[in-house]
Amino acid sequence: MAATIRDVARLAGVSPATVSRYYAGNGVVTDASGKRIEKAAASLGYVPAPRKRVQGNIAIIMTGLKLDYYKDALHALLEESRRYDYRIPVIHVQEGREDYKQALKDLNVTGVIYVEEDLPPELLHYIHAKHIRAAVFGGAITEVPCKMVHINNLAAARKGVQYLFGIGHKKILILSDVPKSIQSGFQRISGCRRAYEEAGLEFNERLLRCAPPTFDNGYQLMRQVLSKKLDFSAVFAFSDDMALGAILALHDSGLKVPDDVSVLGFDGSTMSGRVTPRLTTIGHPFELMAKIVLDTFRNQEIEGPIEVIVPYQFIRGETCRAIT
Repeated sequence: MAATIRDVARLAGVSPATVSRYYAGNGVVTDASGKRIEKAAASLGYVPAPRKRVQGNIAIIMTGLKLDYYKDALHALLEESRRYDYRIPVIHVQEGREDYKQALKDLNVTGVIYVEEDLPPELLHYIHAKHIRAAVFGGAITEVPCKMVHINNLAAARKGVQYLFGIGHKKILILSDVPKSIQSGFQRISGCRRAYEEAGLEFNERLLRCAPPTFDNGYQLMRQVLSKKLDFSAVFAFSDDMALGAILALHDSGLKVPDDVSVLGFDGSTMSGRVTPRLTTIGHPFELMAKIVLDTFRNQEIEGPIEVIVPYQFIRGETCRAIT
């Protein structure tokens, strides 16, 4: 008698529903459970039924790879896409050009994944008008209905400030993205303010600097702050790229990290663990987010703006030290 899903589930120590989700690709299954399922299936000679193909392609929409975060997001999505039956092309959208319209048509795109929040409104409205389903990886977009998968940015930033408070830093320079609507930068600044309020401390507006969160801007903002001789003992940058730019500016000014200034980043990018000293940062669960986003296009019943909050990660590196 041929093995069934129940047989595989029993041997793998999971539920039949978990086995079904694993092979259908329409739900999150942990890597550990997946390995047990594969091992049990091989042992029993179980052959899953062919997956139902999704009509059309799911495209990743990008305006560029300005941050290491985007590269990690793209890598996670492409790696996870191997579990699915549809191709995932990447469409590069250039400012002032509408090539993406022809690309969407030529590639038979029925779903898109946004990995950036700050996208041209005309692009968002065009895709929505074409009834192309959309999901946002790691951010929030409210101009048009779409699924959003991201961490709780307010809580994560609050945690970052509380951590710095806990190791003695009360004067914290915050390097933020330009805050817009309910997007990440706005939420993170709100989280910082809340941490100050809860600690009974005044939030110093002079220690808040905003710019697109790139390496170069991190460097330039830090140089500007140092030239004004503002008093701070720690830096909380809202991207790892910005944090690394700030670290270089501190180095060029003769200051050591973390001996003279502590630095906390945000993203948990691959690069944050490949520098010396390794960056302490707040990370995104890239693989989990990729699974949830891609599963969106398996469930044809999902409609409208649905928000999924995933847990953030606090990654201890070597760029923060306690002071007395």
